[in-house]
Amino acid sequence: MTAFSRRSAMKMLGCSAIAGISLPAFHASRQAIAQTRPFTWAATGGTWGSTLKSVFLDTYQKKTPGFTATHSAQLESIASAKILASCGSAPYDVTNVPQSDAKLIHESSCMEAYDPSVVTGLGDIYAEAKEGNYYAPFCVMLFGMTWNTKEATKPTSMNDLLLSKYKGRVGIPAYGWYGMTWLHAYNQALGGTEDDISKGIAAVSELVRKNKAVIVENADHGTRLMENGEIVIMPYWNGRTVRMQEAKIPAAFEIVPGSVLVGSGFSILKGSPYTKAAQGFVQHSLEVDQQLAFAKWSKYPPSNKTIKLPPELESASIPGGALERTAKLDWGKINKYRADYLERWNKEVLGS
Repeated sequence: MTAFSRRSAMKMLGCSAIAGISLPAFHASRQAIAQTRPFTWAATGGTWGSTLKSVFLDTYQKKTPGFTATHSAQLESIASAKILASCGSAPYDVTNVPQSDAKLIHESSCMEAYDPSVVTGLGDIYAEAKEGNYYAPFCVMLFGMTWNTKEATKPTSMNDLLLSKYKGRVGIPAYGWYGMTWLHAYNQALGGTEDDISKGIAAVSELVRKNKAVIVENADHGTRLMENGEIVIMPYWNGRTVRMQEAKIPAAFEIVPGSVLVGSGFSILKGSPYTKAAQGFVQHSLEVDQQLAFAKWSKYPPSNKTIKLPPELESASIPGGALERTAKLDWGKINKYRADYLERWNKEVLGS
């Protein structure tokens, strides 16, 4: 498909102006930014951002003489919008984004390809987790089905959410969280395509109308709902489910048709004045020690398939052939229809 214009891509993200900064202001400051700023990486803040810093940035800095970096804490969508607005001279050198945003930035010609002479670990990464030569995650984040092992039964498909016995105790992700991605995957499992979301919209509308599905706003919200028993089954994260198990919440995770491999990785932005350091940093994020350290904290399994998990992380391991069962989504088309399908979601799902 043809590349997106930057303006249309920003519209998909819902950001025609970001944090009060106009497009002309971004472009006028390009030269100054490139000459004066330090190596900058964009990622969300909180414990996720601080752990990325300690596991990846701090360790890379220790082994790379003269390397220093600053963290620009940004919501993923805001960082992506800023990158698109300042394409070719972004305020960051690397950004931590999900696969869908990486595709959007790449198709807007704002992303740098990995240099295979530096990023030598690409062959060790699960093929299903990579996107072209510009995106390779450091962990495998799966959005499948999580259920209460005492009050629900092991699901075999997303359609289990429609079972009458779960009425009022089903959770579905908000569109602005991971609902958009989940909707496309569920739609595909029902025989739909990215060009026609109707089957998925109809199924989710029925979930809300007949089974009184609860909208889950974010990962923390989902954990709280499961912990207090308000919901007993929902599309949710593999790593977060392992954390619930460690907290003695009776939960389990299953990859069913319509599950999504999302991942989290670092991509290099076009125009970076620190390209060599950025390439080296990406390679660092694919190495065994760093991915294992992150897995121990996050409970998301490494994307490096050569890593053998220690016994305490066995519950986070990926079953053989599981990734082959995840939805194969066209992220370019998902981004293309982002705004249109949000309108349908609001009218047909939330209005149910």
